[in-house]
Amino acid sequence: MKLLCWNVRGLGMPWTVCRLQHVLRDLNPSVAFLIETKLWSAQMAQVRRRCGFINGIEVDAVGRSGGLSIGWKNNCDISLHSYSQRHIDVLINDDSDGKLWRCT
Repeated sequence: MKLLCWNVRGLGMPWTVCRLQHVLRDLNPSVAFLIETKLWSAQMAQVRRRCGFINGIEVDAVGRSGGLSIGWKNNCDISLHSYSQRHIDVLINDDSDGKLWRCT
């Protein structure tokens, strides 16, 4: 399983979303965790789906800072453990080796 974690520093600009799509296409991660999205959760959900991650969890930005998103592909078994303005904590069942691990 491949996981991408990236401080995107704002996805409000079209070229940032385009760059994200290129990176995701090149790296092809199963899970993408994005920080500093600077978007409301509804906006980030649209970006996440445009990038090919149907499943996911978003946390709203506060003003012009923050914002979190984790998205995963259908072949991943992920369950939400907890979240706040500053974290998302999920449990990932990795079928490739049968191990359960936590991503915070």
